[in-house]
Amino acid sequence: MEDELEPSLRPRTQIQGRILLLTICAAGIGGTFQFGYNLSIINAPTLHIQEFTNETWQARTGEPLPDHLVLLMWSLIVSLYPLGGLFGALLAGPLAITLGRSPSW
Repeated sequence: MEDELEPSLRPRTQIQGRILLLTICAAGIGGTFQFGYNLSIINAPTLHIQEFTNETWQARTGEPLPDHLVLLMWSLIVSLYPLGGLFGALLAGPLAITLGRSPSW
């Protein structure tokens, strides 16, 4: 009796396997596209943010930042950007639960 059920289940598992493979490929391509897009978004205003950082430092201290410190500040800003996204993603759920959906945004 088990032999009679196997041929009818085979096509269904093959279709599910193909759908799973396509889903994995779509998620992989979509994830890398989003990662590349986010990298380009943070790197597009590089010069403007570096100039702003230098101008702010100069307004507060009276001296401009050396080039290597401007680069260090930019590196810190870029490296903290994903960390802010992580904390935002982790806090969004609890904030939506405690405050409700409308006031949390």
